[in-house]
Amino acid sequence: MIGILGGTFDPPHWGHIRLAKNFIDALGLTQLIWLPAGQPWQKSSLITPAELRFQMTDAAAMDLKALYGASPCPAEISVSRLELDRVGPSYTIDTARELRDIYGKDQAIVWLMGADSYQNLPSWNDWQKLPDFLHLAVASRRISPSKGQAYLDPQHPETLDEIIAIFDQRMTHDVRDLKEKPFGKIFFDESFHVDLSSTQLREQLHRDRTKENLMSALSPNVLECIFAQNIYASFN
Repeated sequence: MIGILGGTFDPPHWGHIRLAKNFIDALGLTQLIWLPAGQPWQKSSLITPAELRFQMTDAAAMDLKALYGASPCPAEISVSRLELDRVGPSYTIDTARELRDIYGKDQAIVWLMGADSYQNLPSWNDWQKLPDFLHLAVASRRISPSKGQAYLDPQHPETLDEIIAIFDQRMTHDVRDLKEKPFGKIFFDESFHVDLSSTQLREQLHRDRTKENLMSALSPNVLECIFAQNIYASFN
């Protein structure tokens, strides 16, 4: 089973790395592909250039492997240029279609995400069609797939209701459901949650260039990449 971790990665942080490790272990992934966005259409035009984000993501992939210590990582880890090399805005649904074309109709593919991304799904282009091409795996302690137990964001109380109404029959807590079919399920892991924000980290990196103060949020190779390239010395 292939796991896809997509995002702007501006910068990639410990939350991304630990989410990836969590799903490698929980789902028994054989591959984990980091997939930095090329032109994230929902983000500011002032995001860090794609090539620098690719370098930081590659550094994060190395730090993910390092978490396994002397033991070999059970999944093959790579960084894809699929969206970086595509012309135009990066829509996840286009990437999902392309991944299905690349890996064929029988390969199980899982798009990995945190709670914030999941609750933001209704703003994504053709989000309802994503399970037609891959599974979704959501890491969240706060969001329940059950409507009666769902956490509703006070700022967007309607979005989770909309997701549940469309995805209700696809939701599962059973990893076997992802392995039996190549796509179509929404898996919830309520044992893990990401609390870091890349936006806040960019602000912190602009204010504080002390590596020791950043180590709890940013992994060693990512930090080295940021300081070597002088990324975020200025902040917009």
